[in-house]
Amino acid sequence: ALTDGSIAFSNRAIANLSRPYYPDGVPGRPPGPLSLPISNWSVFNTGLELDLDYSQTALFVASYLQAIGLTVSLDGTDLPPIGEAPTNCTGISRIPNGITLFGGSVPIYRGSTLVGAIGSSGDGTDQSDLVAFLGLHNAGVVLNGAIGNAPPSMRADNFVPQGARLLYVQCPQAPFLNSTEQYVCEGK
Repeated sequence: ALTDGSIAFSNRAIANLSRPYYPDGVPGRPPGPLSLPISNWSVFNTGLELDLDYSQTALFVASYLQAIGLTVSLDGTDLPPIGEAPTNCTGISRIPNGITLFGGSVPIYRGSTLVGAIGSSGDGTDQSDLVAFLGLHNAGVVLNGAIGNAPPSMRADNFVPQGARLLYVQCPQAPFLNSTEQYVCEGK
């Protein structure tokens, strides 16, 4: 979710906006609004994930180099002593380990009120979407609706930026072994 929680964004929806081709995987299309064009794009030099971590990573390296007695300079100017290395990846207490922009997280709602988020990472991004989304749905069923996924009308997949609908989650079509159940995330 962004800002006041009135629009529910999953990691997959944000990732869609962060790709050098939008929609993702369609060569020749312009970049998403959170990405540079493919001619300037690289997983090593741009992007929301790196932007959050870059300064802290540089401080950590500089702190280490100074601690072993080396002088660290930037554009020919020696840096002042940095002291202790940073204790988290971003310098932001709410996201100390940074973020990742592949599927597998959804916001948690109580009715139409944002109350948290849950993420999973495992055997692939579609499977990670399934675990977070369906797991939250099933928890809501057990808890008699006390929490759950965002109402469908609030989800980012209602938006069509640059003419391409965002994906909210993408679950595997037939995810369970020894089962014929299909499309288990639909309608939830």
